[in-house]
Order: sequence, then C-alpha cells, then structure tokens
Amino acid sequence: MHFPELHRHLGGATHPRILWGYIEKQSSDLAIRLLARYGDYSRFRHEFERPFRDLADYLSVHHLVEELQAEDVGYFAHRAVRGASVFEAVDVLELRFNPYKRTRAGLSEDDRLVDMSRVVDDIAAAVQTDFPIRTSFILCMDRGFSPARNKAIIDLAKMHPACVAVDIAGPYQAGGPTIAEWVELFRYAREVGLSTTAHMAESDPIDVHPELFPYLNRIGHGIQIGLHHPQHLSELSKRGITLEVCPMTYLRTNTISDVSELKPVFDRCRDANVRIAICTDNPALHGESGRLVNEYERLVRAGVIHFNEILDLADAGYAAAFTHPA
Repeated sequence: MHFPELHRHLGGATHPRILWGYIEKQSSDLAIRLLARYGDYSRFRHEFERPFRDLADYLSVHHLVEELQAEDVGYFAHRAVRGASVFEAVDVLELRFNPYKRTRAGLSEDDRLVDMSRVVDDIAAAVQTDFPIRTSFILCMDRGFSPARNKAIIDLAKMHPACVAVDIAGPYQAGGPTIAEWVELFRYAREVGLSTTAHMAESDPIDVHPELFPYLNRIGHGIQIGLHHPQHLSELSKRGITLEVCPMTYLRTNTISDVSELKPVFDRCRDANVRIAICTDNPALHGESGRLVNEYERLVRAGVIHFNEILDLADAGYAAAFTHPA
C-alpha cells in the first residue's frame, strides 16, 4: 500500500541525524556556530524532540533549519524525498517551502527575489530520483512578508512547472498583509491557474477567515473549524475544500493533550461531507513516530477513526492532491 502526503514542510522533513551529519562536514560560519552551540548530536536532536510550549516555540526549529538548508537546499530536498519513498511508502508528495527564506545570505532584496528561482530549480533537480514517488512543490508565502514579496512568490510558482500551488504560513506579524490583501493575493493565484491552500485554524480558535474560502482548494490543518466553528463545514463541503490534518503536530504544540480530542473533527467532517487528508507536517520534529503511517495508527488507537477507514482516508488524500500519480 502507498500513501499521499499533501502537507510536509521541507524545513521539517529532514531527520536531525542527516542535518547533523551535514553540519559536521561543513566549515561555514553557520556550521561552526551550530557545532559550538550544540556540541554533539544528542543535544542537537533534543532541539527537535524536546517538549514545545506552543506553536510559536515549535516553529522556532524551522528558523534554524531554513538557514541551514539555504547553504545546499538540493542536498536536503533529495534526502527528504528519498526517505519519504523508502521508509514511508509515499508515492505522491507535495513538498512545501518558502523560497525566499532559502536564498543566499547577504543579497539585496531585489537579488533575493531573483535568487528564489534558483532555489526552486535546485530543489526540482534534486528530487528527480529513481524511487517510485511523484513530487511537486507548494510555495509558501509568509504572514510577515509584504504583499509585494508574497506576490513575487505567486509569480514564481506560476512560472515553474514543478510548482502546483501556493500556501500562507507563519505567525501574524506587523507589516504583513491584511485579510483584504490576502484575499487579493489568493484571488490572483487562482486567476493565474494555481491551486491554493492556507494554514488556518491550527491552534487558535479565532484564526478562521471565511473571506478566504472562495479562493481555497484546501486548508492546512483547520481543526479549530471542526472543534469550535462547525457552522462553516457546510460551506467547506460546498466548495470542495479539504482539510490537511496532522495529528502529531497538535500534540507537540500543546493544541490538544490527547489524539482522541480530534474525534469531533473527524465525526463532524464526515457528517458534513468534508474530506480530510492525513498528513505529517514536520515529521523530523516528531521523533521515531513521525512517519506518515504512524499518523494513521495514532488515530486508530485513539478511536478517532476505524481501521477500515484507512483506505478511504488515503483515497481522500489522492483525490485532493494537486499532484496525481502518473
């Protein structure tokens, strides 16, 4: 059996052992700083597997990895795709990342915008493997970026054949787009032929924005809609919007204390005919149980789904994929 993986960040897709092995081989300023900071692999691994206070603390590891991946993004992308195929039986992988955050350090703003294309090219070349997996990219815009910088990410996704969609990620920050500006960005993305998803309603019950629903194909996470705003589920069903649910993440961010708390989300989505795709989000932060198959097992053991629903949920993922098997 194979599985689709529709929500996996490049920043959270590489096992810390691979990251540490890379650091030990490098002589860059960043590698030297990380060696001095952590000293050995066990302390470095703890940074990924330690208890996190909340979502913001959980995302802090992303900032560390993004800077490291900018040194050789293809190296890490290749290993992330290889591992997903060999160890997780993933045959459709939609890998998401922010290209701007992996541009070369020290460049001007204009040059970093140009360098984003090189980043995507490097990743696209690196993921061409002999393993039975079909990989495409979702480019992440950022809530802290200006509308102009985020539009440049849309334009890059529009031009690159490996890019199938755009996403919105990151915490809300001063200077970032307003909801009205996000509406215009997503409207533009759909107009130029891109699919769309958006991180929304992951851990904050008020992080629900119906203004964006008309322009979304999927929602990244969205569990707070099922838990606290089920009145919106009928619209999600009408628009064919799929939720990308990543169970282990919600435990790591203290959004829930037990996987069984997700049962109302699955029950209400099933009743409202809203599809759910099971995903991992950032498996490298989840320790040895971070593989996609473990997410299904967690849900079965917690009584959230029945074992017999696994095939249906996998099929729902394939149906919602922006990349379909050849």
